[in-house]
Amino acid sequence: MQTKRTAYIDLAKGVCMLLLVAGHTGLKISIPGLSCAIVPLYFALSGYFFKKNISFLKLLIKKTNTLIIPFLFFYITAYIVFYLIKWISPNLLITDADGILDLFNNRQFFNGPIWFLLALFWCNIFSFCIVKYLNNRIVQFFAICTIGLLGWYLGYSKLFLPLFFDVAMTCMPFFAMGFLINKYNIIESKKYSKYYDLFFIGLWVTNIILEFKMHQRVSLHYNIVEGWSTYLLSFSSILCLLYICKKIRYLPIINYIGRFSLIILCVHHMIYRPLALLLNHYPSLHLGGVTEAVLTVLISMACVPLLSKYFPRFVAQKECITIKKKDY
Repeated sequence: MQTKRTAYIDLAKGVCMLLLVAGHTGLKISIPGLSCAIVPLYFALSGYFFKKNISFLKLLIKKTNTLIIPFLFFYITAYIVFYLIKWISPNLLITDADGILDLFNNRQFFNGPIWFLLALFWCNIFSFCIVKYLNNRIVQFFAICTIGLLGWYLGYSKLFLPLFFDVAMTCMPFFAMGFLINKYNIIESKKYSKYYDLFFIGLWVTNIILEFKMHQRVSLHYNIVEGWSTYLLSFSSILCLLYICKKIRYLPIINYIGRFSLIILCVHHMIYRPLALLLNHYPSLHLGGVTEAVLTVLISMACVPLLSKYFPRFVAQKECITIKKKDY
């Protein structure tokens, strides 16, 4: 599905995807002052593009096409591989995943990162209901805060809800932040643009100091947000990253990764894990995780044109479900 691209948005997504892949492959890379933005940014950007003046049916079909169908495609594909490996060589499997029902009883899938697609789907549903049925902005604000607080409490109490419903609740403030960034044109506003550089430099320096002092942690996969101050740090980190990317706008490879971040998110886990097993036999090639990270990114990028060409409807490049306009 083709949409108008915004270069600095793709750049921000690409930066976060590279940092995410690096973290998964064991390569310790972070950008000081922006470490709390990596996964929250994607929820914020979905909120940034959230359209409130559409019908529920249109929203449901759109998000089914872009989130649920890719989730099911990569989830089922991963578990076909899971059962094949278990059948051929059971001792090769090193995973917390149990089987196809992990969707309902386990936070760890065989293709772990695709949890994000489910959580993002629920965020869109929550947001539609809040906008549709709560007309007062103050009431909407408190509804979002309440949902976020309940999600945070579930994570704090280590209470698990199936289908990443709890994580979606925790992430609602990030989603709402993205909507507000777009609504009030916070990043691209020209009204106070002459002060923006100074403001964002100060905000970035503040983030670096707070990261050093607080050592806060965000692990949304496991529904961990360590305190309300971490929300604030994530908010400011997202703003800084978006502003920095707006100033740079375009870096070819990173923008490409950002544009197709959904595909790279969904395939990289199934690439780096066998690579790790292979490279364990050649320690001299490991280079502290650099080889694994670079190869994972390159192979993931190579998967983009293949999946886009042969499975476009399963990787959100074309609509799988369509309805006539009069139906919504």
